[in-house]
Amino acid sequence: MLPQHMGKKTQPRVFVYGTLKPGGYYWHRFCEGRVSQFVKAKVKGNLYALPMGYPAMAPGDGWAHGYLLTLHDEAVLKGFDTLEDYEPGRCPSENEYQRVEVNVYLEDGEDIGAAWTYVMDIDRINSHQGVIIANGDWDVDDPDTLPSLC
Repeated sequence: MLPQHMGKKTQPRVFVYGTLKPGGYYWHRFCEGRVSQFVKAKVKGNLYALPMGYPAMAPGDGWAHGYLLTLHDEAVLKGFDTLEDYEPGRCPSENEYQRVEVNVYLEDGEDIGAAWTYVMDIDRINSHQGVIIANGDWDVDDPDTLPSLC
């Protein structure tokens, strides 16, 4: 059986946990009018707050909370790739984030299938002096989390 996002080539699914969440800094620019559905969700991994004003996720035993977005088409995903400084086929060390497939769960733990998400290598997180977010939920309403590179 194909993962759900693979079976719908025109509607990729992406788990987001930072500035692309509803209400996040980049929601209006990259998501509004380009997302057909979004639902609160979580994935296995650890979230880190970066001093640049956005989060990063790395593999881990915790839960990262965010949203599962169903995108209108692949062009929206390409826009996400650009924002996250990810280019398929480029040497991973040259990408800021890697786009990987993860299992996504509703907040109650129900498995809702596979989706893309963006992760950062833990060494890169450490070089940025990332601080783990204990509850796994990056707050889009905290003014200290606004991207400083925009």
